[in-house]
Amino acid sequence: AAARTRDKRALRAALDAQEVPQPRWAPFDDPDHLPDVGFPCVVKPAGLAGSQGVIRADDKVTARVAAERARRIACDGPLLVEEFVPGAEVAVEAILRSGALEVLALFDKPDPLDGPYFEETIYVTPSRLPAATQEALARVTADAARAIGLEEGPVHAELRIAHDAGGDRIRVIDVAARSIGGLCARALRFGAGISLEEVILRHALGMPLADLERERAASGVMMLPIPTSGVLRAVHGQDAARAVPGIVGLEISIPRNRPVVALPEGDRYLGFLFARADTPDAVEAALRRAHASLEVVIETE
Repeated sequence: AAARTRDKRALRAALDAQEVPQPRWAPFDDPDHLPDVGFPCVVKPAGLAGSQGVIRADDKVTARVAAERARRIACDGPLLVEEFVPGAEVAVEAILRSGALEVLALFDKPDPLDGPYFEETIYVTPSRLPAATQEALARVTADAARAIGLEEGPVHAELRIAHDAGGDRIRVIDVAARSIGGLCARALRFGAGISLEEVILRHALGMPLADLERERAASGVMMLPIPTSGVLRAVHGQDAARAVPGIVGLEISIPRNRPVVALPEGDRYLGFLFARADTPDAVEAALRRAHASLEVVIETE
């Protein structure tokens, strides 16, 4: 089951078999024979993560170019093409216990992810979505985990909410049998202050998990984007960013004078900003203000 989450083709097939809502999709290997799922569409490698190689195309010409580029990024690995689903995207952080899914946090992603590349930035929790929408997202995530065959352990899922005349339509974008990536887990604390990693380890060891309620404060993380490829020379303004009210941490994860690669070829972020405040709006504002304080110096060829 976990292997299915590392192969987007197998994941999509498992979701289709159980009629879990997801974008129209089709596998392909040859960019000259791209299946028709309509436009706009999204081309992506089946085995990569972190938005690496994920490219939107709006017509046949750009789709062919995107498919060639994705194939190079995937080192000739398997590919798939999906219908582009417009709308807000969220991330669900959950844990499975004996097949029952318990949502630990629902993150809003306030920055639009419309392409042509899909670099994630801000995650904020608790979600500001209506309660009914949050419940529906939890149900669809549970259905997806069941369809894949997951029964125990962490789940990180990404879903989109498309708005049309018929109401909200939830579509599964991805499901992973792991926790949230990078340093993002630092944005979460549970019960008496335990970390997400401790929650996962206690569950894996069969230890009791008494209180999995997230802390009362709103929290968030910003994955710092790499604006262009080159050599990172400096990140100015770090002290000013840390001084922004609500900011509780800043980690630059790439040392100076190292190469940096922007999406869609890149596979990592420049670093992470963390914030806590009374409300999700205040968290988002703090992250944006702190990010605006940073000046990233990248030397290009």
